[in-house]
Amino acid sequence: MRSLGPILAFALAALALALGGVALVVGQDLRFIVIDSPWWLLTAVVPLIALGLRTALTPRPPTMQFSRTRSARSLGPGLAARLAHLPDGLRLAAALLLAFALARPQSSRLTDRVEHEGIDIAIALDLSESMEADDLFPNRLEAAKEVIDQFIARRPHDRIGMVAFGAYASTVSPLTVDHGVLRQLVRRLQLGGIDGTKTAIGAGLGLALNRLKESDASTQVLVLLTDGVHNAEGIDPDSAAAEAKERGIAVYTVLIGRHASGQSVDPGRLERIAGLTGGYAYTAEDQQALVTTFQDLLDKLERSTIAGEHVRAELFFLFLWPALLLLLADVLLRSTRLRRFP
Repeated sequence: MRSLGPILAFALAALALALGGVALVVGQDLRFIVIDSPWWLLTAVVPLIALGLRTALTPRPPTMQFSRTRSARSLGPGLAARLAHLPDGLRLAAALLLAFALARPQSSRLTDRVEHEGIDIAIALDLSESMEADDLFPNRLEAAKEVIDQFIARRPHDRIGMVAFGAYASTVSPLTVDHGVLRQLVRRLQLGGIDGTKTAIGAGLGLALNRLKESDASTQVLVLLTDGVHNAEGIDPDSAAAEAKERGIAVYTVLIGRHASGQSVDPGRLERIAGLTGGYAYTAEDQQALVTTFQDLLDKLERSTIAGEHVRAELFFLFLWPALLLLLADVLLRSTRLRRFP
């Protein structure tokens, strides 16, 4: 146990030097340091317990009798003997600094603003009963879900939201960059989830426009996928298109499936919506045409810088580097001047 005191003394001295260096680097901002994960500070107990156990369990070194003890005492210990416990002290100080680095010290004053390149996109998907038609494999809805999933995967930096509509419209997801969750939600979409007896294109456009009100991106896009004609009460698609034009939102329309003459479909209205808003109207009669449509859409979309949330600046490196330097000094001392022999 006699070695415990010198080890702690060396450790405290090393910590004082390291923390003094941190204080010099941070300056007056030292008072703004906060701990993001304080529970990690409990790991500092581990090296202290290990040191105590090692000291208690280590057998006392053998002694040698000397006939002239007074002369031996007058000689005193040499420098190497005085510094014998320095490596252990450095190692303990490094462990305590690492525990503090793991607790993620941050500055509440110095903040970074995360920015990413992308655009905000709202997708409106038709879930009316006619989407069950099998002119696309295995049916129109599943084919649309597949290309939407691929589209989301290829736009990693965009915020994407989604609404579904039948007789009314419902939000699937607000604008998000968590594309993993969004893709799961797309895969779970099924016919019958909402009333599919009618096709409320206007409601779908209106709700998608509401989702884009959350956007601060300079470029906003709405993608409408449908296989039918607007035949429900409520918002008129042309009125929704006029609002999109006023807000500078381009609407890209995709008419899905093969439609014989006389079927309930209105490609002219979709072309009018796209043309009014500066978008483009696509027709996808088969699987390949649908894939090509979204590829062309990918090529048309621009990018803009979107500012993210403010995050506190990380300061863990101010404690990590001193810890690594102390460990390096520990290794050098143990392998050179203070090397111990059995």
